[in-house]
Amino acid sequence: MYTEKNIMKRVVYGLLTVVLVSLAWFNSSMAAEGPLLLELAKTNIKISTFYNGTTLDVAGSLPADEDVVVQLSGPKKDVHLKEKGKVAGFLWMNKTDVSLENTPAVYMVYTPTGSTADKFLNPDLGVGYQALVKDITSNPESADKTFIFGEYVKLMEKSGVYAINEGTVKYGEPNDGMKSFIITLTIPSKMSAGTYKVAALAMKDGVVTSRVTEDLTLELSGLPAAISSMAYGRPLLFGFMAVFIAVGAGLLVGVLFRGGGGAH
Repeated sequence: MYTEKNIMKRVVYGLLTVVLVSLAWFNSSMAAEGPLLLELAKTNIKISTFYNGTTLDVAGSLPADEDVVVQLSGPKKDVHLKEKGKVAGFLWMNKTDVSLENTPAVYMVYTPTGSTADKFLNPDLGVGYQALVKDITSNPESADKTFIFGEYVKLMEKSGVYAINEGTVKYGEPNDGMKSFIITLTIPSKMSAGTYKVAALAMKDGVVTSRVTEDLTLELSGLPAAISSMAYGRPLLFGFMAVFIAVGAGLLVGVLFRGGGGAH
């Protein structure tokens, strides 16, 4: 009986040793591969009186055998559009009102060097304009959501708040199984105050292996903040001030043109 107990103890100890060694090997392998890291140069941007857009440096690291795509998006809103069509067979006119609900106000994609953007633009990976369509609802439901959103994307690209920026993520030299990346994001002046998402997606063999997201806040500052606070906090006073400013500007323009006319 004593011998059987010794045998059982040895078996248990042997199993525990195998488990501990396996865990240690697994942890060391994970440490060697390393996580996806993302860091923003700053997480808050002030919109002051003479603000005209800016840029934001983003850096990070990931396993050397993976690629990374960076996305800037948000906040979501409902977009109201007019659908045009032929009336009486030959007149192009606004036919119906169409709404696209849950649509990002801003959406920019930055893909790495060395590959075309098409390699990463995949709805299954959550990257690209087509990836947004599944989360957007149209009203009325009978509207051609894909076509209407495609036309909306063209408008937003002209405004500078939607973009696919190919080959803009730069990699550093691999080191110990890891490599760094850097990217400069464009923050256009048409991005309004609010909270946006900067996401980095690590990919390998057509699969997203990890994802990291950081918040980016655009905040009104100085005179724009004061005007916004008055407009929402004291709308009556703001209305009177707007009228007085408009009247004063009109009188000033009248005096200037009258003076200019008298000089000739």
